[in-house]
Amino acid sequence: MKYVLALLFSLSTLALAAQQAPAPKKPAAAAPAPKPTNKYNDNVDDRMKGPNGEKIYIGPNGGRYYLKGDRKVYVEYKGNKKKKKS
Repeated sequence: MKYVLALLFSLSTLALAAQQAPAPKKPAAAAPAPKPTNKYNDNVDDRMKGPNGEKIYIGPNGGRYYLKGDRKVYVEYKGNKKKKKS
C-alpha cells in the first residue's frame, strides 16, 4: 500500500509539472535569403544610385532609370551605354 501511494504521488507530481511547464517555443521562420545578382547579366547598374538611394536599372536600349511608385523615372547618363563584361 505504501508503494502504491508513493507511485500515485510521483505520477501526480509529474502530471502537474507537465501542465505547468511552458510549451517549447517554435523557432521563428527564417526570412528568405535575398536573391543573388550577377552584375554582368542583370539589368541593375551598381555604379549609380537614384536621388534617394534607389537602384538604377538599365533599359533595353541602355537608358538608366529608377522606379518611383509604378513608373520609370529616367536619369541622365553620359558614358558607355552597356556595361563592360570582364
